[in-house]
Amino acid sequence: MPILHSDNRYDMDACTAASIGDENELRQLLKINPNTMVSKNQSGWTPLIYAAYLGHHSVASFLLDNGAKVDDSTNDRWQTPLMMASACGNHQVVRLLLERGANPRICDKEKRQAIHYAASCCQNVVVDTLLAAGCDPNAADSQGTTPVHEAAAAGHEVTLMSLLDKGGNIEQKNSKGENAAILACDNNKILQLINEHQAETAKQQPTNGGRGGPRTLSELLEEMDLGRYSSQFKSENVDLEVFFELKEQDFKDMGIAYGPQKRMLDVIRRYKTTGIIRSDAFDSPQSASSPRGYSNHAGDNVEKITGTLRSIKELNQETKQFVMSALEKLGSGDTNKVREQLINILDNIEKISLKVSTHI
Repeated sequence: MPILHSDNRYDMDACTAASIGDENELRQLLKINPNTMVSKNQSGWTPLIYAAYLGHHSVASFLLDNGAKVDDSTNDRWQTPLMMASACGNHQVVRLLLERGANPRICDKEKRQAIHYAASCCQNVVVDTLLAAGCDPNAADSQGTTPVHEAAAAGHEVTLMSLLDKGGNIEQKNSKGENAAILACDNNKILQLINEHQAETAKQQPTNGGRGGPRTLSELLEEMDLGRYSSQFKSENVDLEVFFELKEQDFKDMGIAYGPQKRMLDVIRRYKTTGIIRSDAFDSPQSASSPRGYSNHAGDNVEKITGTLRSIKELNQETKQFVMSALEKLGSGDTNKVREQLINILDNIEKISLKVSTHI
């Protein structure tokens, strides 16, 4: 049998303390030698990298408050704490690092950014945060691999949708000449998403002799065969910009019938999703051509799957807010509020599971 040695025979170092989330031990080490907060171990890792990698938010905050540098704490592969936190989906730490000034576009030795790490590990909430922080969904590493490629290869629909919504290019190729569709291989759900994105992109191309979409509300209404409402909107001082801010109740207050109201709301919803003014948002799948050999039935499935995924994404975002609220309430000792938020979280998990089960 191996010989058992007492723990007191070994000295605790800052990297070990950070990796196990022992803030008290770090406080003691700080008193002995402040430089230990930024020192590297034999593997080239700093305490902050360990804290970020393992999701110890309070420890990461303590280290940053006591000398750790948010971007200078890299290992031998030039990996930053933000990259490590992104890969592991430690969203709270990711937010902390960004708030403390972390540069999300810093690259490692392979020219991979934090968003490459998040996308390859299917961390869609982190991907959304990094995109909001200015990360490029088409940033290429040394092999020409982009976050879009990573999400397609990993087969994660929600992550891919987030990247495409922010301008991700599915046609961009890596150094081997592979685009997102090739990297997705035979993943039908990813291929359907790519197909739908291509179809939407094709619809958004300028038509009518090179002229773009409608420039005025009257033009938009005419294209929708709803020109009879132009004078009514004009009398209400509603132009194209104001039109896209209208809600269902606004249409009801104006006395617009249910059918036309629904068609207009569909156009507004599509505009807020894609940023493109399209009068054909209410067209049925049968009226559109099916690109790349997909049947109209497949197009219907794409719409259903995409709708479900967007709904799941929204539930994920809401659940994240519930978690953050629960953590805040936990610190205040308000157990009733914590219980309420935990019930909300469980309820959302059930909803997400139900939606996922419909496509399995």
